[in-house]
Amino acid sequence: MFRHFEEELNVIKSQKLYRQRSTVKDKKIFCSNDYLGMAKNEEIVDYVTQHLRKINTIGATGSSLVSGYTEYHEKLEHILSKFKDKEDCIVFASGYCTNIGLLQALGDEKDAFYSDKLNHASIIDGIKLSKASKYIYRHSNMEELFGLLEKTRKNHRRAYIVSDSVFSMEGDIAKLKELVEISKTFEAYLILDEAHASATVGKGIFDFYGLLPEENVILMGTLSKAIGSQGGFVCADKIVIDYLVNKARSYIFSTALGLPMVLSSIKALELITANLNMYTKALKQRTKTILNIVKERGFETKDDCNSPIIPIRIGKEDEATALKDKLLEKNIFIQAIRYPTVPKNKAILRLTSSLSYTEEDMNCLHMALKSL
Repeated sequence: MFRHFEEELNVIKSQKLYRQRSTVKDKKIFCSNDYLGMAKNEEIVDYVTQHLRKINTIGATGSSLVSGYTEYHEKLEHILSKFKDKEDCIVFASGYCTNIGLLQALGDEKDAFYSDKLNHASIIDGIKLSKASKYIYRHSNMEELFGLLEKTRKNHRRAYIVSDSVFSMEGDIAKLKELVEISKTFEAYLILDEAHASATVGKGIFDFYGLLPEENVILMGTLSKAIGSQGGFVCADKIVIDYLVNKARSYIFSTALGLPMVLSSIKALELITANLNMYTKALKQRTKTILNIVKERGFETKDDCNSPIIPIRIGKEDEATALKDKLLEKNIFIQAIRYPTVPKNKAILRLTSSLSYTEEDMNCLHMALKSL
């Protein structure tokens, strides 16, 4: 009965692309997205515990349009909209659900999405669900994006330019000024995925470039990276948020975000807002230190320390997996990222920077990489 599944899995194994879940015990993890250490912050744990005892509820109990939307969800959305300098906000149960719901809701057969080739899988899937036309431009190639819009914009009712703000595998930052200019030229909406930019490069990509988001900008983000919790959100003008409440299927038909995640996000954002400059400066310095360790060992990586994602570029899938295993023997866990997350024969070890690392952690990482 399951032979065809087994055959496909055997093909995946032969290509060195087989994936399996594993619990990493007694290892120092250097590949999480907990950039600011909020996931284990004691103040946040205490805040969540106290409030859960007070309200005596854990689950959301229903979708946001039935019984799941509480005063705490409303408070979180207010904090996020202010943090992102936008008028309103909607919170989803996960980052993936956010992009699926956002893009499916905004586009249909009369519209078009213009998407960076290295955008996250959730963007790719959301565009597919929308049934809109799609145009893929080479990574951060603004000339190609301009040319695609120049050639095709007239064929579509609405146009949406979509890009990660900080790209999740290589850690490079989108060319915001050019994206804004092009979106204005062609009367397009600009959708930016702030998952890895929020509270790492400032409040987000606009803060990084010293700009404020304009009316045509829609900002998506997650609560599971620097904020250290779980969930996703969209910040935009109120009319856009009202539209999503009524049209985003992954919002309408999903149970609302659980209260422990809502509460932890509220407290994390309180800490982040009060200490943003301190956190981002410390994170950049930590990233610079790790980047120097990687370069000292002779690995190919990126040049700047603007974001906390540090790719160790390996190439062949089996070589990346072998290096991951060698590091595990030294009690260091850095996951090997392979196709289809990255292009074939472009495998990397995705090393990340975090304020949660201790001095001992940093010394262990240095010694492990040095010994390879």
